[in-house]
Amino acid sequence: MEGVRRVARAILKYFVALLVLAIILQIYFAGEGIFGARADDATIEDAKALDLHRGVGFLLTNPVALLLLIVAVLAWLPDKRLRIISIVLPFLLFIQLLLAEGGRWVAALHPVNAVLMLALLGYLASRLWRGERETAAATTAV
Repeated sequence: MEGVRRVARAILKYFVALLVLAIILQIYFAGEGIFGARADDATIEDAKALDLHRGVGFLLTNPVALLLLIVAVLAWLPDKRLRIISIVLPFLLFIQLLLAEGGRWVAALHPVNAVLMLALLGYLASRLWRGERETAAATTAV
């Protein structure tokens, strides 16, 4: 089982880093869609300019969230804080879809949740990459 965990941790390290980039792109796509919306669109929900943000968001909140959960459980990080973050993140990704579909006051939490996910993903990515460097440095020091 240790071999599976080692491979899953390596995958998780790259997967989380890619998700950081994906969320940054999603923020850009949302800004481009909102500021690129035409005046003849009746509401922001009807704006075709947000289709890219919606499409990528659907992929991130459904199949990618499920894959992240599977990899996080298989990796089962030894640090309890990192393990909890890695398991909670897929649920935050899924909740992101529900927030976007909610009413005005619920949907207002959509960007707040995005910032929270970006912060947690950034923290997790830095710890995963730093942890490997610290392990390598400790091994060479011995």
